[in-house]
Amino acid sequence: MPESISAHKDVQKRATHTPRFYQPTHTPKLPMQGSAYEVIYNHLISAFTIQNAYIELDQAVFWVRSSDMLPVLKRLHALGYEVLSEMSVVDMLAREGRFELFYQLHSLQESFSSKRRVRVKCYIGEHEQVDSVSSVFKLALWSEREIYDMFGIHFLNHPNLTRLLMPRDWVGHPLLRSYPLQGDEYAAWYEIDKIFGKEYREVVGPEQRDSARVDPEDSRSFSKLDAIGEEGEGLFMEASKAVFVKDIARAKKTLLPKRK
Repeated sequence: MPESISAHKDVQKRATHTPRFYQPTHTPKLPMQGSAYEVIYNHLISAFTIQNAYIELDQAVFWVRSSDMLPVLKRLHALGYEVLSEMSVVDMLAREGRFELFYQLHSLQESFSSKRRVRVKCYIGEHEQVDSVSSVFKLALWSEREIYDMFGIHFLNHPNLTRLLMPRDWVGHPLLRSYPLQGDEYAAWYEIDKIFGKEYREVVGPEQRDSARVDPEDSRSFSKLDAIGEEGEGLFMEASKAVFVKDIARAKKTLLPKRK
């Protein structure tokens, strides 16, 4: 087993808790034959390898090869599934050594009232790349950037595959299950290093990222929401400022030397 996958597996095992007396009930998976989606299945099976197909929660689920994902979605779009309502990834590296990538399609046509929703899934390896579907569904322009940002998965031929939520110079992908819950050292010192420089770590101190330790009475590290427009100990806020923006009392401000 590759070292990176082994690390994922160890972290996920430590982070996962299975209750002794409760096992979740899996939703039933019904056969495709005889359902309204059978005609869609026949269209796909005639041209692609369908690894698995079933009805779950009144929608069709098709498992395909990752290399077939783009042409399969093109075919479904041509058949009438014009809307990509959702796409995302599930980190399954501990159990499967791979990610589960899924696309949720929707048809608005009246004749599709009994077969509105289709979900297409595939597995991809840890470093495997997959074709972008943004040429077919414009929503994917944003969703693929989010997946790249959060999971590190690369989509081939995406016109602008850059981070969407995190800063562009961020290190790591926060939705990987191996990512520390409170961030790594880089995350803990990101703003300090960015604004002041690493030489000011001891001067400014570490950032507080643990929401469980928020003290509503601490007006130095956190805003006091009931002190808008008032001057208190260690706090000065102007009424024109946003609620969550805080200045330390003017008399206590200290100008730091220019960063080298």
